[in-house]
This record gives sequence, C-alpha cells and structure tokens, in this order.
Amino acid sequence: MCEFCIKHGEGKKWYLNVKNYSQDLVSDINRRIYVRKFFYGVDEGYKKYFNLVKSLPLNIPIIGPSLKAIIKRRAINDHWGQVIPIEDIEKVLSITSSIVRIPCICCKVTVGKEMRTCFVITIKPESIKLVNQSYFGGPNIAKFEKMDKASALDFMKEQESKGSFHSIWTLKTPFIGAICNCDNTGCIALKMYKEVTPIFFKAEYIIKLDKDECNGCKACIKICPFEALGYDTVNKKAKVDYKKCCGCGICRSVCKKNALTLLDRLSVPKAASLW
Repeated sequence: MCEFCIKHGEGKKWYLNVKNYSQDLVSDINRRIYVRKFFYGVDEGYKKYFNLVKSLPLNIPIIGPSLKAIIKRRAINDHWGQVIPIEDIEKVLSITSSIVRIPCICCKVTVGKEMRTCFVITIKPESIKLVNQSYFGGPNIAKFEKMDKASALDFMKEQESKGSFHSIWTLKTPFIGAICNCDNTGCIALKMYKEVTPIFFKAEYIIKLDKDECNGCKACIKICPFEALGYDTVNKKAKVDYKKCCGCGICRSVCKKNALTLLDRLSVPKAASLW
C-alpha cells in the first residue's frame, strides 16, 4: 500500500476512508485558510513556484535528491494526489454527497483555456463556498456545475477516450477535496512529474497485457499519458514498462481486443515498490 494508505487509510485505500472527507477536517481554521489561498492565488503562485523549482540544481548528485525530497515532503503535507482508475472513482463518488464540476485550474494557468474537467467533492455542500468563483472569470454560478453521481461518472468515462487520466487530491492532507481529469495539454502535476519530481502516487494498480489477445494496433501506446506502453517490433505487440506505468487504466478504453486489465500493484513484484 502507498504511504497514505498506511497513515490515513485505516486498513483500506486512503481515498476510500470517509474520515478523509470529513467536515471536521475542512472546519479546521488552518485548512480553510489554505483552501482559500489555493484557489485565490494558484495562478501567480504556480508560475513562481514552478519557475523556482525548475531553476534548482535537481540533477546534481546529493544536492538534487535532497531538494526533490523537500519538494515532495511539502507537497505531501499540503497538496498531494494519487492516480486512480475509473472503478475507484465510482467508489469515491459513492462516499461523497456534493459533486461540483469546475474549470480546470491547471489549464487556466498553463494554456489559458477554460476546460471544465475537474471536480470539487465533499460530504458537505457548503464546503464549495471556500472556492472563489471570481477566479474563473466572474461570479457566474454556471461555471460551478453541480452534478449527480451518475452524470459525473459518465463524464469521467468519456474523458478517458480523450486521453485523460483520473487523480484524487488533498487540500491540506489528509482532507480530500478534488478529482482531476488530466491529459498532456496543461496538467501541472504531469509537468512536475516529468520535468521536476512526482507530486502524486501511482495508482494502487498496474496494467497487465495479454499478449495473446493483443493485435499490435498501438492505440494504447498513443493514449498513455505516462509513456508506459511501447511496441515490441519483434513480436509486433504492445509492451508495458512497469517502471513508468502509473496504473490509470485508461489504455483499456481504446483496446478493442480487451487485452489490458488492471492488477493490484502489490501482486506484481516488479511494480510493488514503485510508487
């Protein structure tokens, strides 16, 4: 299990522990202040922070790993995520009572586009009041779209075919406040993952490829946001890089041969310790 499951899961996956969605957590004054600052100042805050970490000597022996550890620890304490497959998204939605779709903060900051692909999730509807609607271009409540569980799940399934993977995020750990549906377009977390250091855990799962069923169409290779699927030119089949696979499972959505399935990460020795 990942670090959060051990600390915050109470014997289960941490994001399925209802206590981590608790109103008692969001009522904490320090957490409320953090959430407000997060949504109010993420624009300039992200640009400054990302430029800062990019300028650090992260590739220098000893110094680099130490700096990455500091960045990771700060993220773990404040705003950390984990990749989760659609099956677990459904379980998360069953816990929450308030599901509100909002414009993606990452895309607004990185590419200047409004893409309503993210969700604020809580067990108390009033928690959404902590998010400043004016940040997204005005007080228009339509930008904050309340959705029922079935509609939210259907929307997220649709996003998979567009190359978006799902992740769940804390706002002052362990309080869970958001689900993101990200792709390579402008995802801040993905940029950090590829260019700096991970700020999220890989999923509790790993992909398994049935080579007998694979027809080598390469559809899964094209859609994988983590470049974890490659092509075996000898056997003319797809292949999985277990070091890169984050277990999002979206490759399954484009596999017409059903050659891809998810396994529990801990059941695959070569991937069990890769978080």
